[in-house]
Amino acid sequence: MTLIEMLEKNTAEYPEKPAIIYKDQKISYGELNDHVTRLANSIRQLGVKKGDRIGLMLQREPHLVIAFLASIKAGAIPAPINYNLTKDQLRKFLPSLNPAIIFTCDKFHDLLREAGIKRNTTIVVTDNGNANGHKWDDLLKNRPLTDPQPVSLDDTAYLNYTSGSTGEQKGAMATHANIYWNTVSAVEAFKITGDDVHLCMFAPFAHPHELLARALCTGGTMVLLDDIFPKSLAEAIREHGVTCMMGLAPMYEMLLDTAASDDLKSLRIPESGGMVTRPDLISCFEKQFGIPIYPVWGSTETTGIAIAVRPGEKTKEYSLGKPCPYYEVKVVDENGDEVRAGEIGELAFRGRGVVREYYLGEGLIKDCSNQGWYFSGDLGRYDKEGFFYFMDRKSHLLKVAGLKVYPLEVEIALLTHPFIKEAAVIGVKDGLRGEIPKAVIIPKEGHSLTKEDIRSFCKGVLSNYKIPRIIELRDDLPRFANGKVNKRQLMEEARGGSV
Repeated sequence: MTLIEMLEKNTAEYPEKPAIIYKDQKISYGELNDHVTRLANSIRQLGVKKGDRIGLMLQREPHLVIAFLASIKAGAIPAPINYNLTKDQLRKFLPSLNPAIIFTCDKFHDLLREAGIKRNTTIVVTDNGNANGHKWDDLLKNRPLTDPQPVSLDDTAYLNYTSGSTGEQKGAMATHANIYWNTVSAVEAFKITGDDVHLCMFAPFAHPHELLARALCTGGTMVLLDDIFPKSLAEAIREHGVTCMMGLAPMYEMLLDTAASDDLKSLRIPESGGMVTRPDLISCFEKQFGIPIYPVWGSTETTGIAIAVRPGEKTKEYSLGKPCPYYEVKVVDENGDEVRAGEIGELAFRGRGVVREYYLGEGLIKDCSNQGWYFSGDLGRYDKEGFFYFMDRKSHLLKVAGLKVYPLEVEIALLTHPFIKEAAVIGVKDGLRGEIPKAVIIPKEGHSLTKEDIRSFCKGVLSNYKIPRIIELRDDLPRFANGKVNKRQLMEEARGGSV
C-alpha cells in the first residue's frame, strides 16, 4: 500500500483512534485524513502540478506530518529542508530543489527570505504569525473533500536527502514501494502491531517518513516531540505509553542518567541507530529499565533499517544483528567480489526497500545502485553465524605506514578505559608514516585524565601502530544535528593545524 492508502484504510477502520499525539493535542485518524485531503486540494489550487517539489522546513510537529502526506496526495514530491543550514548553504541548495511551495514557520521564515527564495515559490506559514505568506489555517478552510490525484506504489513518495550541512546534496528518490517494504520489514522484525505507540527522535529533515510510516502501516499511534531534553523524553514515554522508540545512543545515555525506572515501563522496543551502541550502555539500560537497547543499521538508500538485533534473539557485543526481512546483505572487496566470514569489506544491500535513484537538482537523476545492489561506503564483516558488524566508513580508513587502521576499532579500545566517556579517532598526515591516528577524547565527569595515562593504557589494548600519536582532551565533540559526531569538522580542524 501507499502511505495515502494506509491512511485511508485506518480512517475507515477506526476513525476516532489517535493517529498523532503532540503535547496536549490528539489528532484522530479521521481528523488527520480530513486535514490531509483539505490541504492537498489547496496545494492543487495553488497551481502545483504532479511531480513538483514541495519543501518542508518544519520541526517534529503535526504540521510536518500533515504537509508531508498532503503533498503526496496532491501528486507533488515533498522534500525536507535542513533548517540548520546557513543562508549561504540554503542559497545554493534551494535553486536545485526549485520548490513550488515551502511549508515553514515564523522561526525559520527570516532565514528563508535571507537565502533568496525565487519569486515563484509560494510560502506557507504554519503558525499563522505576521510573516508574509499564506496562512496554514486559511488553506484548511472551506475546501472540498475530494481526492485530487491518484498515487501509485512506483511514484516517488519524497526526496530523502543524504547530506547535512556540507557535502553534495543528493535526494534519494524513495518510492511508496520502498517505504512500504522497509516498513513491513521492521514490523515483522520487531513484531509491531496496531497497539504500539511510536516515538521517533530522528531529525525531522532526516528520514521524516520514520515519524509516521510504522504507525500508518499498522494503525498505531505516533507521538511527536519537538525537543530532546531528557526530562521531556521520559515524560512523553511515561504519559503516552510509548512502546517503540527510534533514537541515537546519546539519547539513551541521557535517559539512563535522568529517567526513573518506572518512567519507561511501557517501552518494549528501544531502537538505536546512526552510530555504534556500546555494550555497556545496552547492559546498563537493561539493568535499570528491564529492557535492552536494540542496535540497528540503516541508511537513506535502504529507506531505513536493513540489519537489526531482534527481541528475544541471541546477541553479540558490537553486532548489528542479522539482515531484516526482504533485504539481502553481502560484504565485498574492492573488486566487488564477496569475501569470507571474518574478512572486512564494503557492505552492499539489495531488496525492495533499496532506493534506485538520486535527484541531483534541476531535473538531473543518477543511479545509486549497481544491478540492484547499493554499495554503502560502510566497511563491515559478518561471522559464521550470520551476525554483521560495522567497522567504519570506507572514507575514514587510515593507512599507517601501509597498515590498515580502523578508527572505530581504536575508539572501542579507548572506551574500555574506565575514565573515558567518548572518543573520536581521525587520521592526520605524517611525513614518516603517511598517516597517524589522532584521538579526541571526552573524560567522564569527575575524573581527570592525562595524555600519558591514555598512551600507557593503549599499550595494553592496541598494537603499536594503532596507538594514537596525537591525543586531545575536550569537554565535547562537534556533532551534526542528528547527534552523530562530525568527524569531517575534526578533520578540517586537524588540517588547519588545530591539533
